[in-house]
Amino acid sequence: MKIKKASTRVLAIAMLMLTCQTVAAQADQQQVRLQADRKLFLANIDDDAGVCRERARTLVAEAVAREAAADQRYYQERKELQKLAETEPERAEREFRELERGHRLAQNQTDRDLAACNDAADEIVNGTRDEADLTGLSIAPVSTSEPGRLTVQGSENVRLFIKRAGAWEVVRPGEELSPAELEHGADLAIEGRDVVRDRAVWDGRVTVTLTVGGDSSSVQLHQAPVLTADNTLRLENVLISDRRANGQQQARFDQDVSSAVQANGVGFTRVSTGDDDKWMQDVLEPAYSSVPGPDGEPHGMRVLIQSTNDMHRKASRVAFTEFAGSDVAAIHIGHVPVPGENPSLDSAGNLETVPPTPQHPNGRIIVGAEEGKGPAAELLLLLRSQGAQQPIELDTSWLEIGHVDEFVQFLPVPGSRLGWRAIVADPRKGLRLLERLRDEHPDDVLHAGLPELTWPDDQHIDQRTIGEFLGDEQFLRTNDKAAAKIEANLAVLGDEVGLTEEDVVRIPSLFTYKTMTYKLLLSSINVMPAGEEKQKAEATLRAMDAAGAEIPNTVNGLVLNNNAYVAPQPFGPQVAGRDVFADAITDAFASTGYRVTYVDDIRYPHIEEGEIHCATNAFRALDRKWWS
Repeated sequence: MKIKKASTRVLAIAMLMLTCQTVAAQADQQQVRLQADRKLFLANIDDDAGVCRERARTLVAEAVAREAAADQRYYQERKELQKLAETEPERAEREFRELERGHRLAQNQTDRDLAACNDAADEIVNGTRDEADLTGLSIAPVSTSEPGRLTVQGSENVRLFIKRAGAWEVVRPGEELSPAELEHGADLAIEGRDVVRDRAVWDGRVTVTLTVGGDSSSVQLHQAPVLTADNTLRLENVLISDRRANGQQQARFDQDVSSAVQANGVGFTRVSTGDDDKWMQDVLEPAYSSVPGPDGEPHGMRVLIQSTNDMHRKASRVAFTEFAGSDVAAIHIGHVPVPGENPSLDSAGNLETVPPTPQHPNGRIIVGAEEGKGPAAELLLLLRSQGAQQPIELDTSWLEIGHVDEFVQFLPVPGSRLGWRAIVADPRKGLRLLERLRDEHPDDVLHAGLPELTWPDDQHIDQRTIGEFLGDEQFLRTNDKAAAKIEANLAVLGDEVGLTEEDVVRIPSLFTYKTMTYKLLLSSINVMPAGEEKQKAEATLRAMDAAGAEIPNTVNGLVLNNNAYVAPQPFGPQVAGRDVFADAITDAFASTGYRVTYVDDIRYPHIEEGEIHCATNAFRALDRKWWS
């Protein structure tokens, strides 16, 4: 009996010990914990290290001679293929496509090199500003005799750091954390190495897992999208090219725009694009990427998207040479030319942003498109892959330039149904203004009050009378077509973002068929000998209806803060000393609470088929809590 009692006592003790071990193991298991400061992280592609801008300027300077020589070879080979096309058209076409593709890739090598320099290009945390761009994670202290291992699903797109002895080190694949390290806990941090470019390849999600023995803890994170800025964000700075091709006219235009902008309390910056580009709007698209900061406010960076239009290639490098730095990133999008494309559709002026709506809290991107001609598939893929502002393609095939900013823009209007309204070019409203003047003022010129125009500027302004314009069937046809296309695009915006007539401010406008293409064809016809070819060319001329602005295009203006707008002076017909179009435009803006400042842009940039919006760009505040 004593032996039996002793056995029972031993068994009870053993069971008690086993229970304690199980509880201890369960306690240890509960302590294996990985957590993140936030669920979002940034693509860490700005330059807090401050090393990229000078390198960029050197790269661009070194590229000048090389790219000029490559251009010369390209044009020479293209001439040779044009000769080949006379005898072997299919072979010539095939070889031309290969030539064009190879040339574009080679000429954009510098852009790829520029984009390769950023904070995420190295394995170093470059000071406290760079550290602030990382998302922190932490390992809770755990008592264990086994090593731990960190794994990252999607590791090729991110970099994971661990802090050891006060310094950040990269966590290598398969690297172990010692039991002593785990016992004290550890600080981790993660950065994205590039923006999401194709969701089919990577959708921005990663999973970080800590494994200790048979236990593990995981955290799922998502890279913040790149979002384009819309006009309801506060304007901070206006950019303009310092190109001086038009000398005094451009200097006067710059001064007038600068005065209006600075009177609004907004900065004004002249950007050195060299002799390459005057269209600041087309050079780059300002976007941003942000995450919740320690105080809950947005923390992130401006992201400048280079134009994919090869015509703007060199000028777009200012994104790297003038702007990229701490909290400012720039990205290059490689584009391979396709047969029949229209490179104008790849200009950044053809990309605008519809402000937020209840259904689309980050707004929607709009781009002008023409079937088979653009915009670049690579650009659309990147924009769609952000998963936040699904692009809407609007038909701009009826426009000579083909940009959406030629007929629609958006004004912040607090208290309105959506908090904003769309200003839309309305050629029918413009024609009605002329028709009301026809009976009493048929011989008055359409463009009154013009500044003195010397050659060749005077050749670019149509000096006909109101009666002559209204008697021109080609002019009427061009405006009827423009009106129909604009209405069709408004219907698309109605379907896609819920735009209604209540949300639209219609601006009287007039379009012309006498665009640059028309004038070039007319010049060639004037020197052609009489005959069948000339007759065909003249028939083509009479059929042309691709639209450009006849009245300087008010929609293509600049949205400032506090209900202020800078518009091109319309120079419409005058009655009793008043510009009929200016008065109507002023009233249209006043109906939504806006004050208009008019700037004379007739000699520059209007006669070059652009307006104020085309010649400027805007940096807006990055304070939207998009994630909420």
